[in-house]
Amino acid sequence: MKKTFLIITGILLVGAARAQMNEGKIIYERKINLHKRLPPDQENMKNMIPQFNISKAELLFAENESIYKNVQEDQDIRETAGEGDNGNRVFMRFGGADDETYKNYATRKSIEQRELGPRKYIIEDSLRAINWKLDETGGTKTIKGYECKKAVGKTPQGANAIAWYTEQISCPGGPDIFGGLPGMILEVNINEDEIVYTPIDIISKMDKKLVKAPSNGKKITRKDFQKMMEEQFGVEDGKPVIRIQRFGGD
Repeated sequence: MKKTFLIITGILLVGAARAQMNEGKIIYERKINLHKRLPPDQENMKNMIPQFNISKAELLFAENESIYKNVQEDQDIRETAGEGDNGNRVFMRFGGADDETYKNYATRKSIEQRELGPRKYIIEDSLRAINWKLDETGGTKTIKGYECKKAVGKTPQGANAIAWYTEQISCPGGPDIFGGLPGMILEVNINEDEIVYTPIDIISKMDKKLVKAPSNGKKITRKDFQKMMEEQFGVEDGKPVIRIQRFGGD
């Protein structure tokens, strides 16, 4: 009887291992609360810009590799325009449409393609580690049919981050810079809803050949790229300054 029990248990364990997903595609929605990112001395801009910027990105993964890139969408200008007190329309442009981030979790390396103005740059670096703490008391929640556990940490800029990851997907990846947990990160909440990543769709099949490092751009160090960002946009507390363009009115 004991031998039969062991055989049955072994079969169940093999079945569970086979059920673990190790390649696929995840479509994420990224929602940025622009009003929350405004400095205290620019609170008057709230009635001139939309509260949220919402975009989509996709994460392709296979085994210990992933590639994260923006999803191109036709956008109605009204989605990124607000109206000022004098009736002027305010249009906001967000760059980085062709940004891509490749990660290799086996070699602990990343290769990023970054867009700045009309040019593209390649940044090769080690994976930016986040010091996650697994929240054993945080319980679990189901996201898109996957059971997820909670972890907390801080972004490189020092903002609080809450991540929900699933061990049902073996790749230790996630959206944008996030990863390094015992499974795929499906949801991230930064600085109490300032930036939120949530999955829209999870697809179990895709072409593994698409998971490759970007190579279209001039190689540059992260330090030099950050310097160019600061010169072009300005940075406050590690965040690009929001710039707006008025049109219409007198």
